Amino acid sequence: ADETVCHERREMSLQALALQALAYYSGVASPRAERRVEEACAACALKLGHALGPPWQRCVIELLQGYEDDEFSLSDFSYSPLTALPGAGRANGELLKNLMRNFTCDFEDGGSQPLRTMTWQYQERDPCAGASATEQARSFTYKAGYLPAGDELTELNGLMSEAEAEAACLASPVCRGFTYNSGEGGRPPPDAMRAVYFKSAIGEVGLSDQWHTLKRRGGPGSKPLDCRRGKRAPPPLPSRLRVDVLRDAPPVYLVHDFASDEECEYMVNLTLPRMTPSVVFSGSKGATSTYRSSYSVNMVPDFEDETDVVTRLMRRKFAFAREVAEYDELVENEGQEPVNAVYYKDDGDQYRPHCDGECHGGGYRRGRRIATSLTYCLVGDKGGYTSFDRAGLKVVPKRRMMLFFGYKINGDPPAMDNGQTEHSGCPLREGRKWIATMWYREGMTPERGWQQHQH
Repeated sequence: ADETVCHERREMSLQALALQALAYYSGVASPRAERRVEEACAACALKLGHALGPPWQRCVIELLQGYEDDEFSLSDFSYSPLTALPGAGRANGELLKNLMRNFTCDFEDGGSQPLRTMTWQYQERDPCAGASATEQARSFTYKAGYLPAGDELTELNGLMSEAEAEAACLASPVCRGFTYNSGEGGRPPPDAMRAVYFKSAIGEVGLSDQWHTLKRRGGPGSKPLDCRRGKRAPPPLPSRLRVDVLRDAPPVYLVHDFASDEECEYMVNLTLPRMTPSVVFSGSKGATSTYRSSYSVNMVPDFEDETDVVTRLMRRKFAFAREVAEYDELVENEGQEPVNAVYYKDDGDQYRPHCDGECHGGGYRRGRRIATSLTYCLVGDKGGYTSFDRAGLKVVPKRRMMLFFGYKINGDPPAMDNGQTEHSGCPLREGRKWIATMWYREGMTPERGWQQHQH
């Protein structure tokens, strides 16, 4: 499935992205002017003890405006979000924002502190609840359709029955499932012989009434779910998670210990071998760009398998969005975008300022993105923070933490953000960073999903 990201009212072209990337580095400012900006940033950070929020932004701008001979002229600004007002020097406003972003990304101040802290209690679903004993005892879930080429376990492929294929997959520590063509509509008997193709990873299943896919429950190496009396595991206990509130509206939350070590290890190991360079999109077409330097791949949940790690993570993310962020109409199902795994591994890997959805004060439209969450399974030893550049917020994440932010502002009628959620992935300086990204949309159904809507 295509991943999509929005830039400048969702219509910015790849050419415009390239021009903005050029401005990010040099723009119209001379080396002397850029040096003066850096000096102002440092002076204000030293004075305040941080490089965050409107107080620091205002300090930097007022210092720069005080240089009467400065060739890098600036207009006046409004704050929350940072916006250059009409007037002489307005053209330098975007460049100044990016230069200030560069500084705060590399300034070690611990990030933004919460307004307050609260506790969220979450009840994980019992995988043995709501299904028949026969369904609960199955080691595989069935999907009508095919798995695309790639992730092949060629040593297992061959002519066999479905029952034999299940046994072969269960015996393999790396098998995630298999797919085969029946040559006709409808699922054939389990003893019918077919050419079977085994997979080490399962993505989205393509629609076809002649192809059939069986996905292993729980992942390779896991024990089959056994819900028989005396055999089933106790129902999951409620989790109590600490939530830091960085902003109320539009909401920004940090949830501690959102994912477990085991979940993170599973997802990182699942995705790293399948990563490809991340792309940015213009309309329906995507291409790699210096604007975004990372690697990514989608993880597709299986809503028929409550032991699946990606399914459990996605349900948890949506429960938080409903219960804490009060986006009551959000529902997790096959119509939502997949979870997007993103990996930063090289010095300087980053994602420059962008919006995931509407963040320029446009109108609310049902079906478009309204919120984003990032779950950090690997965090850099230095750098790789998440910065809300116009709002002046910065997140210094910890492993297993989730960052959630919304760009829909609840009300009657609902409104969309006017710039507070423009954000960026700061350059990675040391170590590695891996995140699980979720984009949320209202009104999605399996029959009419995210592909039918702009983002």
